[in-house]
Amino acid sequence: MTDWNRKYKQTYRKECYSWGELRTLRMGNAYTCIIHPEHLAAINRGEAFTCEQGFRWSVAIDDGIVTLRHTNCVFSIPLTELNA
Repeated sequence: MTDWNRKYKQTYRKECYSWGELRTLRMGNAYTCIIHPEHLAAINRGEAFTCEQGFRWSVAIDDGIVTLRHTNCVFSIPLTELNA
């Protein structure tokens, strides 16, 4: 694995809290998308949302794959995995 791949590997984590589930997508230490329950509802509808960091993420769903994009920051994840 090259140094670039290690630094910019996409990871996904889901945490449960009393108020709901928090999902976090990270691209190494480059950028992060934090998804609250209301953001997940917007993603499932295919609508853009603003994360808690103030970034506006556009949403595209194609063949069950969700693509989240903010300027040059991009995440792709299966919709089923995001909703699991």
